[in-house]
Amino acid sequence: MSPDMRKMGPLPRVGRFLKEWSLYPWLFAIFPVLDLYARNIKETAPITMLLPLALSLALALLVWLAARAVSRQSRKASLTTLLFCLMFFSYGHLSVLLGLPPWTVYLWAATFLFAAFIILRTHRDFSVWTPRLNIFAAVLVIFVAVQVAWAWTHPSSHTPSLTQLDEDARLSERNLLPSGMPDIYYLILDRYANEKVLKSEFGFDNSEFLDFLRAKGFFVAADSQCNYPQTHMSLASSLNMDYIDRAQGERAAGSGYVYQLLKDSRVLRLLRSLGYTSIHLGSWFEGTSFNPYADLNLGGAGIRRYWNDFFQKFVGTTALRPWSSGHFFHPRQRDRILQQFAELERMPARRGPKFVFAHVLVTHPPYVFGPNGEDPGTGKGFTYLDQLRYANARLSRLIDTLQKGSSPPPVIILQSDEGPKPGGAVVQVKGKKRRIRWSPGRESPEQKRVHHPILNALGFPGADMKVLYPSISPVNTFRVLFNLYFGTRYRLLPDETRDSSGEGAFDDTAE
Repeated sequence: MSPDMRKMGPLPRVGRFLKEWSLYPWLFAIFPVLDLYARNIKETAPITMLLPLALSLALALLVWLAARAVSRQSRKASLTTLLFCLMFFSYGHLSVLLGLPPWTVYLWAATFLFAAFIILRTHRDFSVWTPRLNIFAAVLVIFVAVQVAWAWTHPSSHTPSLTQLDEDARLSERNLLPSGMPDIYYLILDRYANEKVLKSEFGFDNSEFLDFLRAKGFFVAADSQCNYPQTHMSLASSLNMDYIDRAQGERAAGSGYVYQLLKDSRVLRLLRSLGYTSIHLGSWFEGTSFNPYADLNLGGAGIRRYWNDFFQKFVGTTALRPWSSGHFFHPRQRDRILQQFAELERMPARRGPKFVFAHVLVTHPPYVFGPNGEDPGTGKGFTYLDQLRYANARLSRLIDTLQKGSSPPPVIILQSDEGPKPGGAVVQVKGKKRRIRWSPGRESPEQKRVHHPILNALGFPGADMKVLYPSISPVNTFRVLFNLYFGTRYRLLPDETRDSSGEGAFDDTAE
């Protein structure tokens, strides 16, 4: 510290610091990430910010170094970096707001280069702007940081807590021998269509795969429907053996509460109390990407843990939006699915008993597999049915591997959380491509007929399958499983499809 600085009081020192040091480029680089996190804080873990923050600061640093090399002046480099941040992080928002075509990103880049040229070649002194921009950027970041801190220190009053059932306590008190407990595989095939929907809407006969399942001892619930038409609600319901509004005792309080129920679920707690090791294979979807309550997380390790729903949203807000799906996301989707299947096929070698949860987006957009597993490169060219055929082949091989390699025979549950969402599925009927359109909000009866029916195949070896019935839904899956294998007497709930707020059942008879 210089003698002049030592003579100053605290406030003058801060003023001189703000005047001489350009902090604003770095504050503007982190602000978009913090802002996006603050607006999605109920659904997003803090760790998901790490990759976007690192990339934002790295890009800002590269621009600053390049501008500094050209101008040889730090203030001009800082102002150029600020301009880059403003334009780079605003393009995605403007693109959505104004409906800009993808080619406008090149016009946007040319505009930045022209403006940067003017800043770097001008003889003006920008020192007067440094303290003002520092203060403005600091206020923005502090404002968002306070929102985040408040959310962290004042969690929702709707703290996740499950209604305690007598059967839960009774199950926890049982002293079961690990050698007699089967491994349990709960495989969620996102948006895998029901057999009747595949035939009527897609023109596809799925009987070969379903007959294979029946030959392997599965009960295929032909009339099963999802309990909620959204992934986080559907999975939270099935993993807690209850409807969300019943489990909470009142209306579901937003997706933050539901995400917590999904991860710290009743099923997970009960199986761990019995001595099961819980293994989690997540997807890019934030609700299942990583589960801190599981004993082991696979398929989401390393960079895959951060390349998730939040990161995709972040990239979509930037000037990288035109490439945010194909170049950035499709290869990661394919790699993760391949890793999930590879991990699942190695599971019999792990000592049990174990409860394996896998959320596999193999029948969910983007379509990155051909019917024989071909790599599309850019993610274009394949359809829902192509990927479904590949899923059937991999699942058949997986089931053979799990059943042959496990003793005692494993419990295997194949379920979709929801059917294909109209608007997200491109199908090919009689040689022609057809897109089923879906509008958000309340679904029409026709949309329900596509979206609500699901695949539900239950492999309960050695158990009395007579208790199963064609319309059994996921909310009753683990109630039946615990009754069959662990001597509980859970009563079965009505099989309903409720809306995503948990307020009540859909009226499927409405015209």
